[in-house]
Amino acid sequence: MAEEEFRKNLQEWIRNNAPSSLAGKRILFDTVELDNYEELMTWQRKLYEAGYLGITWPKEYGGQGLDPIYETIAYEEFIRAGLPYGRALGSIGLAVVGPAILYHGSEEQKRKYISRILRAEDIWCQGFSEPSAGSDLASIKTRAEEKGEYYVINGEKIWSSYAHLANYMILLARTGEDKYRGLTMFIVDMKQEGIKVFPIQQITGKSEFNSVYLQNVIVPKSNIIGNIGDGWKVAMSVLNHERFAVGISLLFSAKISLEYLKERAKIKGISLNTEELEDKIEGLYSFYERLLNKLRKGDVIESESAILKLVASELLQSIYELAILNFDLNEIMNEKWYIGMLSSRGRTIAAGTSEILRNLIGERILKLPK
Repeated sequence: MAEEEFRKNLQEWIRNNAPSSLAGKRILFDTVELDNYEELMTWQRKLYEAGYLGITWPKEYGGQGLDPIYETIAYEEFIRAGLPYGRALGSIGLAVVGPAILYHGSEEQKRKYISRILRAEDIWCQGFSEPSAGSDLASIKTRAEEKGEYYVINGEKIWSSYAHLANYMILLARTGEDKYRGLTMFIVDMKQEGIKVFPIQQITGKSEFNSVYLQNVIVPKSNIIGNIGDGWKVAMSVLNHERFAVGISLLFSAKISLEYLKERAKIKGISLNTEELEDKIEGLYSFYERLLNKLRKGDVIESESAILKLVASELLQSIYELAILNFDLNEIMNEKWYIGMLSSRGRTIAAGTSEILRNLIGERILKLPK
């Protein structure tokens, strides 16, 4: 199917199927802050049944088997329509777990988990960061000790989105002493004994993040993703995918938010200088189009995803800061600029902090010394 035909079909499907309760959110974070989780799950199933989830995933596991360019079109159109796509409850499964299992998992894992992720039958959380290992992820201390046909895991994870609702966790644990080769990736059943979850209240008033304590948690060897000692490789391979997906969402959210900012400023009779922000968005969009051309040629997006995510997240943050500095309290509260301002702070942390991404760009793209 040609790109333009796919786009037109998708636009028509959105017009005919988008629920009024979810559509038309002009500030990205409206669609993340929903409390009606069942509605979000129903929406994800509807997307899957229409063929708009798992677009690049193999058909034999429930995907559509299309080229990556079609997935980027889907991101663009759903964000333009103000609809959640690949976010909220399904985000970890779709952006992290699915790619990890498809790239590195066993055939049994692919058959068991992939279609359930697409159908929103399972909710996943991510067990990577720890209180003493956030940006320096390889310094994690959660340990998995081999006991015959299973491992016993003890440790603590933090900032685990939706862990209080999740069925499963993708967990990075230490199985050896080497900083990188001593890490292994596990699938953990969140409903078993030995796991305690404590929600963390965020600045927005929500509690999507959690601390997770694991005490003598038993995980069978069949739940290892890849091989023992491959945990770092698995984590890094999916981070590029996650950053690219997040970067697309943030770029188009920045475009929409800036347009809305200018519209509201005009209504309020406020003069704003947005030329620099407009130039930055235009420049980043040109860079994004270069990445799309790579996809069309069959190339893989690697460290360039860090640039997209870094610049887009900081742009979005700047737009919300400009709104907060210039609008009165009624406008900020009624139009929910405060949600965007508060939530956008976290977008420069999630999927790699801005500082870490700058280091990555310097070392891997610019080839600067460490």
